[in-house]
Amino acid sequence: MRRKVIKEFVNSFCQRILDLPDGYDLACFARYGTGTYKANILTGDCSHNGNSIPSLRLCEIYQKWMDQQLGKHRIERAGILEAIVRIQIEVKDVSLRSSFGHRFASAHFFFRCQSEIKTDEKSYVGQMHGDKEWGFDWFYEQQYGALPDVWPPTANQTF
Repeated sequence: MRRKVIKEFVNSFCQRILDLPDGYDLACFARYGTGTYKANILTGDCSHNGNSIPSLRLCEIYQKWMDQQLGKHRIERAGILEAIVRIQIEVKDVSLRSSFGHRFASAHFFFRCQSEIKTDEKSYVGQMHGDKEWGFDWFYEQQYGALPDVWPPTANQTF
């Protein structure tokens, strides 16, 4: 039973990124751009192309969900040694539009996701890929304070 449940976890991590990504995370992907993101679900440590970035929301969401599921299936969390999600993302068609005094940003994301959970017995891997068109105006402004007038923002541009 344990193996089947944990295999479901790794598949669910990837599936959620493709089907229901968090707006905050999408805004971060648009901000940091194309590349490889790595998220440690257990510690919250995240990186983009090997450089540390603030924790993505998916870490907190996945950790809570995984803890609930482990409890439901009576699986000890101590047996989970590592839970990692790697996402190769291509960000395209980032645009800013204004309409009636409101600014809207959108982008097209191509995801190639791999998740891995290592236990004291085995390593479980799930993989999926897909794409998503998403607007991120409200989330971006909540995180960075304001949308830049030009996209992508320059290195010295402040938010």
